[in-house]
Amino acid sequence: MTRLESLLHETVAGLRRNGLVAFAAISTTFIALLLFGLALLISRQVNLLIEATTGNVEVAVYLSDPVNPDTVQALTRRLTDLPVVANVDYETKQEACERFRDLFANQKALVNNVDCGALPASLRVKLHDPERYRQVAAVLEGQPGIDKIVDQSGLLDRLFAITRVFRVGVLLVSLVMLVSAAVLIANTVRMGLFARRKEIGIMKLVGATNWRIRLPFLIEGLFESLVGAATAILFLFGLKVAFINPLYDTIEWMPWISNADVLAIVPWLLLAGTVVAILASLVGMRRFLDV
Repeated sequence: MTRLESLLHETVAGLRRNGLVAFAAISTTFIALLLFGLALLISRQVNLLIEATTGNVEVAVYLSDPVNPDTVQALTRRLTDLPVVANVDYETKQEACERFRDLFANQKALVNNVDCGALPASLRVKLHDPERYRQVAAVLEGQPGIDKIVDQSGLLDRLFAITRVFRVGVLLVSLVMLVSAAVLIANTVRMGLFARRKEIGIMKLVGATNWRIRLPFLIEGLFESLVGAATAILFLFGLKVAFINPLYDTIEWMPWISNADVLAIVPWLLLAGTVVAILASLVGMRRFLDV
């Protein structure tokens, strides 16, 4: 217990003697983890928007006239056997006509002149994973009773390509933020070691091991990193309350991140802060301890 108290005393004393350096380390970690957290929240917001957009995506299987009920049942069974398919709804000609009138309600001339008999019956296929929409066309290829399959492939390909690019971009930005934090924390640790180089030299002369010298600095770096991470978390909640909460009632149709989404990234920020602090501290001490 005495050894632990001595170690904590050295850590606190080091923080007091190097207040400016400690503040620099905390500020560095705060900025890096704030940007890292913002990147994660932006990624989550985009994912919510994409889920809302692709949630309404469906594959339309237009049936040829006359519609055979047995063919409809066979096609429905074939589709529902696919793991990617969430559900299949049969839309009659009359239902297609009603949908057409709802969609073009503002164009009276078009609605009044439409021939409902010319609109095809169809199977409306909802998917668990919209990115796998091609499976529907593949399983129905060559089946009788099908006039045309419309899968919005052009729109979906562009949408999913943009999604993949954005996700890779967010990942790269996050990694750059963490690497930057590690470099800056390592430099901060070096500054602290340089300021206390005489003290370290005396400790080595009296037989202190490298790990005995490392531990106070390691604990200092971890403490500074966690304080920076906690501050970043509070700022993220503040930014969410200040900028996102007012949008709940202003833009109701769009899904927005919630407090649960912010809480979900807290463990990642704490873990990132801990790992970065430990690695940066160890790297920063190598030169001074000749390890």
